[in-house]
Amino acid sequence: MSDLEQRYRRLLRWYPREHRERHEEEMLSVLMAAARPGQSRPEPRDVLDLVKGAAAIHARWAFGPESAARWRDAMRVVAVVGPIVLLAYQIQLGFSGPTLLFGILIVFLAWTNRRRPAAAVAWIWAILSSVGMVGAWMLSARGVSLDTGVALGGIVGSFVLVAAVLTGVAQPRRGLSLVGRGRILAWSGAALTVAVVARQPWVIPWETAVPPDLLTLGLSAVVCGVAARSPVGRRSVMVLSPFMLAMFSQFMTIGLWGIGLLGLGSAGFLVAAFRSRSFTQRAKIDR
Repeated sequence: MSDLEQRYRRLLRWYPREHRERHEEEMLSVLMAAARPGQSRPEPRDVLDLVKGAAAIHARWAFGPESAARWRDAMRVVAVVGPIVLLAYQIQLGFSGPTLLFGILIVFLAWTNRRRPAAAVAWIWAILSSVGMVGAWMLSARGVSLDTGVALGGIVGSFVLVAAVLTGVAQPRRGLSLVGRGRILAWSGAALTVAVVARQPWVIPWETAVPPDLLTLGLSAVVCGVAARSPVGRRSVMVLSPFMLAMFSQFMTIGLWGIGLLGLGSAGFLVAAFRSRSFTQRAKIDR
């Protein structure tokens, strides 16, 4: 194999696997036939065309009509996972009483396919939680700064997103079968445990510069990395990304610690993505 062919094959790896299986040899033959005698590197114009083509195909597969079924499945996953994420977040913040009961009720209703009651309770939960958090920040000695305002907007948006997904998605319980009931229970138990443990000052002292969200960040990074191994999982992570950004927005205000922790979270995501199996192997539709 010549150096030119090797370099073209590296560029073709940017295309989706299924597309490569069908068209890689044909595309490579055309590229090699158009090469000059003695050419060892792809022409810049060919590199640009290949990268643009790969991006266009990925975008079409991600957002085109043929991807609608995967997006519906991703919304079902969010419908059963999103309430648990927000419930763990509220526990970590120290919420108790009715707001937590609403979250538990939503999880039960969504997991038993009672979509409309789940959506109705989710909207009430979003309003109560938002009012409670905004009120607490308004009454705090620090008041509401630009940073806290952005964080509150993201958190409120996350609650609204869960309510909107439950309002629009059909058969949310299918999200359980896509991920696996046992796997969801295991990860949910881990998330809730981490949320409770992170509240304990003997784990991560509150007076230190290290935020207590460190454990939650690590677990979230690994879960998202596992999910990213499948088409439905990648879409689920994309929909859930506002949750993550809202929950960890304070990292951006703590200097080098924030940069370091985000780097560790990214590393955990990548390791999990490359070493784990697809978490949606049960899904019938796969790339």
